[in-house]
Amino acid sequence: MRVKNSQEWLETLKDAIDGVKCKTGNIRASFNDTADVMKKLFKAAIIHKHSIFWVGNGGSAGICSHLSQDMMNKLGIKSYCFNDPSLMTCMTNDYGYKNVYARPLALYASENDILIAISSSGNSENILNAVEAANKKNMRIITLSGFKGDNKLWNSKSDISFLIISDLFGIVEVSHEALLQGVIETLWLEIM
Repeated sequence: MRVKNSQEWLETLKDAIDGVKCKTGNIRASFNDTADVMKKLFKAAIIHKHSIFWVGNGGSAGICSHLSQDMMNKLGIKSYCFNDPSLMTCMTNDYGYKNVYARPLALYASENDILIAISSSGNSENILNAVEAANKKNMRIITLSGFKGDNKLWNSKSDISFLIISDLFGIVEVSHEALLQGVIETLWLEIM
């Protein structure tokens, strides 16, 4: 896809967000219904003192860092990212990059904790392995992916899934952050 100018890029972003595909379990749902399910998961995490774990690569890791902090600050939920450079190089060196997130998740997470897994392509092996590790722990799983609906993350076993159809990384990444921020901030406004 080619865009001619910044205004057209913003219009493309709006169209991508408006066209977000959502699932709860394996059932297609509207964004509002999916957001409501997500809010219920977050409220349960607050009540039962569950933790939220975030995994992503590159720009998606930046989203994880930012929103993990917002979860702690605004909602008081224990929220963790595994993107500390020392941890990542240790895990990569000892277990391979494909397990950079799965290994710490297997050690830290508990049943009913929440994993938020973000991959623009939806095909990042390390993100898919983290989802597999989360399923083995009976965690709740939220995935965000992009590009096309045949990606592995969109089609993996999860509680909630979002798909942004676009072939531009920036559109997918900004859409993911906006969708998550919309759920987090509206929940914060409800409970404050």
